[in-house]
Amino acid sequence: MIKYSIISIFIFFVANNSIIGQKINNDENQILWSEKVKLKWSDFQGKPKPEESRGLTVAETQGAINILNIVLINNLPQITIGAFFIKNKSWTITKDTLALQHEQLHFDIYELYVRKIRKKFKELNEQNETNIQSYQDYYTKLVIESIKMQELYDSEVYFNDDMLRKWIAKIHKNLKLLDNYK
Repeated sequence: MIKYSIISIFIFFVANNSIIGQKINNDENQILWSEKVKLKWSDFQGKPKPEESRGLTVAETQGAINILNIVLINNLPQITIGAFFIKNKSWTITKDTLALQHEQLHFDIYELYVRKIRKKFKELNEQNETNIQSYQDYYTKLVIESIKMQELYDSEVYFNDDMLRKWIAKIHKNLKLLDNYK
């Protein structure tokens, strides 16, 4: 299972061709998605939900798609974003390998949408789009799409190991297709 978070974008204009907003993420409570770093059960440091409210859920991933910084170059926003796993809000009551693969794929889906957002931002840059609202609108749209994909993933995969394998292949294929945006 997954807990979703939409990060609000607050942009403060400072001056032309300079940093217009910044959110540097060096929080030790968060893990930036990387091909080389896979989640471990020890990363799940949150307190599990009470049994009566979690139902059959044995683990939960809390993640976020965060804006790291925004810089104006030739009046075009250069926006750096990342997919993050939030340790103290993610929890587990199991050490099952398949359950960990399930949770890892939630994190991978966050990264897939980060790449989709990066691709869209690049397209907007290539169209010389200087209106920051256009970037924010696509960011919000794609974050909402990622939430819907997370929900679909859970609904199709929960307690179905064959579907888990299919989803892993599907998400990894889509990540590979967007390799230029990692």
